[in-house]
Amino acid sequence: MARIDTTKAAAQAVAEKLARGKVSSTSNTANNQATTVKVDSNIPGLLTVTPELVPGMMPAFQPNQYHISDALNPPETLPQATQSQLDKGMKVYEGASRALQLTGAALDLTREKFTVIGKHAKAFGAGIQAATEIEKVRGNYIDYLNQKEITSQKTVTLDVSQAKTITDTNIAVFSKDELNQRLKQAELKAEETRLKTVETEGKLTSFKQQLGDYLEARQ
Repeated sequence: MARIDTTKAAAQAVAEKLARGKVSSTSNTANNQATTVKVDSNIPGLLTVTPELVPGMMPAFQPNQYHISDALNPPETLPQATQSQLDKGMKVYEGASRALQLTGAALDLTREKFTVIGKHAKAFGAGIQAATEIEKVRGNYIDYLNQKEITSQKTVTLDVSQAKTITDTNIAVFSKDELNQRLKQAELKAEETRLKTVETEGKLTSFKQQLGDYLEARQ
């Protein structure tokens, strides 16, 4: 009985400590309510186990009902179960134990499934990143091809400009030669005209002289 009382006292002390901690937490929350936003950390579907919930999850058990003071004379007040109850109960418990084992195996498999899902997501993400890098390279290659065409177009434009320059230069040479020839022709024509003028003037002078001689002979 002393051991049971000690256990009860320890349990009560723990409960009081938890209660004080809860009160203190509640008080601090109330004091900081104006500046603190409460965050709901509950995850839907996730089982929660706290010390406060453990007693409700335990089967009913009262140790004092099994107290034996004289091992050779057990009291008749001890809880009793028939062999039939034992056989039936053990079958139930064994079946439940197997069910829990299957549930645990299913949870283990589910855990592995989630692990593989995570790896699949990482591999998928790596594939997307690789595809992104490939598209970047393709974009760079397309930019290169586009720039190459622009360079080719500029080369064609340069060739045309050079050909035009050569043509214009040749035309300029011929144009200058033509102008020189026209200048020479103008000079020759001017010389011819001058000679004709000189000839005409000479003929006029000779005519005047002959006319003067003729007039003098008449007198």
